[in-house]
Amino acid sequence: MNVTHPHHTLPRAELDLAIANMDTPELEKVAQVILNRLPGIHTARIVERGAWIEYNPEEITKEEICGALEQSKFRAGIFQDSKSGRTGHSSV
Repeated sequence: MNVTHPHHTLPRAELDLAIANMDTPELEKVAQVILNRLPGIHTARIVERGAWIEYNPEEITKEEICGALEQSKFRAGIFQDSKSGRTGHSSV
């Protein structure tokens, strides 16, 4: 699943999330809907037990992205953050 929003000139950062308890097609759809509704998301691509997200860091933070998923009981952890270059921060 992949949705791209037309914000080609805005600042961009990439975020790879690990989402351990997103293990069915139905839960993947729920996570996609949550991500698509967030402001500042350019692209949200669901992958097996995770998501790759391109976003505008001036509109939304990586913590807010994780928080939105966690409000729906997903266990989302940052696997890689292109802005800081940090990797391996998954808490799942």
